[in-house]
Amino acid sequence: MNEMISTLVFYAMAMVILGTALGVVMSRNLVHSALLMTACFIGVGMLFFYLDADFLGAMEFMLYSGGVAILVVMGVMLTKRHDGPPGNPFNNNTILALGGAGLFVLVMIGVVISTPVPAGGYVSPDTVNELADMMLNKYILPFEIAATLLLAALVGAIILAKGDGEA
Repeated sequence: MNEMISTLVFYAMAMVILGTALGVVMSRNLVHSALLMTACFIGVGMLFFYLDADFLGAMEFMLYSGGVAILVVMGVMLTKRHDGPPGNPFNNNTILALGGAGLFVLVMIGVVISTPVPAGGYVSPDTVNELADMMLNKYILPFEIAATLLLAALVGAIILAKGDGEA
């Protein structure tokens, strides 16, 4: 009975996450999309807490739900509106796009089916030390690449925000 409730809670959280993510993509109002994105981030944080990854859940709440969502809302509110004629979102590449999306889905299904799932085992309560050990030893190269990309994005955002006439 306990396992069934646990499974139902997991699937309920997954449905909330998928529903809000779909709402982000389908909403025509950018502010609504940003709020749905915040709800999606909160759902992912709850899922991390549910899976006993407390540090990742806390970081999800603080960084994504707090920082990134507020940054997106401020970016949406501070950008200029385009007053010209609306562009056509549909063009002649619809069939090509659907074919590419279908191929992507088939590849992802193949990857999910062929990936072995390890049996669940003991989860250490000390996730912070294990995460730090993995990030600074086993995964140091991807960690440094991500840091470099974030730095490049920050420099690019500063250059774009300054404009042409400013130094």
